[in-house]
This record gives sequence, structure tokens and C-alpha cells, in this order.
Amino acid sequence: MIFLLIGQKGSGKSYIGELFETYFDIKFIRVEDWAKALKKSRNAMDGEYVSEVFQTIENGIKESMKRYPSVVFESTGLTPYFDRMLIRLHADFKVMTIGVKANSKTCMERIKTRDASIHIPIPLDQIESINKQVVRKNVQTTYTIENNNESEDTLKEKIAEILKGTGADQSDF
Repeated sequence: MIFLLIGQKGSGKSYIGELFETYFDIKFIRVEDWAKALKKSRNAMDGEYVSEVFQTIENGIKESMKRYPSVVFESTGLTPYFDRMLIRLHADFKVMTIGVKANSKTCMERIKTRDASIHIPIPLDQIESINKQVVRKNVQTTYTIENNNESEDTLKEKIAEILKGTGADQSDF
């Protein structure tokens, strides 16, 4: 099973992905590492680059599913390349989408204080624009996690509820 966290930059998707791995033994695939490896000096908003990123993510997730019974990864869900990737993943796997929501102010505060070395550098004004587009697109998800500075225990409980709701046997994780 694939768990796909979708939300604004700074909503806490990476943190929640880490909680999936730490507490539920579901492999968190940090796909941003793949995007960073492809970026080099290219513009993060370049269509050819974004297309290549999503093809790499799709291929990487499919390979990961050969090694792990379940994985979790994240995306803003913003581009048409994402939409096409999601359709193809749904064709081959059970995919549970989880919206990660946080208010815009909280997202921007997190972005300003997070470890920039693990994220693709994007100017703050572009991040604000991306986040507004993510909110407007409003990708429909199977589950939602509200993450306005919730505690680790609260988030862990929310993840446990989602896993229970998927009908998956938790012994698989």
C-alpha cells in the first residue's frame, strides 16, 4: 500500500512521513532527495525538470514497492505531472491519499525555521505562491490530518486512525 501525503510546503508532510516510519514501520521515501539530485542548476519551476522529477518519483516508488509492503511519500500535488503519476500508481497499487493541512501562517513559520539543507531552495515569495495554488487546487484526499502545531502523540494517534481505517492488517507494517 502507498500512503501519499499531499499539502502545502511547510504543512508538516515530511515530519508526518517520519512518524509513519518511526512508529508504524512504514518506509518513508524522501522523494525531495531525488528532486534535488536532478536539479543541479536548473530552475525548480522549469516544466522539463518537474516532468523528470515526477517520472523519477514514480519509478522510484514502484521500485520501493518491490522491497517494502508499504511506503509513504509526499507531494504538494500541484502539477499535471503529479496528476498523471497518481493515476498510474493507482493502476498498479492501492494508494491512500492523505491531505496534510495547516494554516498559511504556520506553514511559512515552519519554512523559515526548518533545516533548509534537506529541501530544494525556493524563494519565500514563490513558496507563498505555490501554497496559494495548492489551496486553490484542493486535491481531494481519502483522509485529512490537520497539523496546526499538533503534538507528536496527537499526530501519531491520527496516523493510527488512518491505518485502522484503511482496513490494512497492521501486522503488515
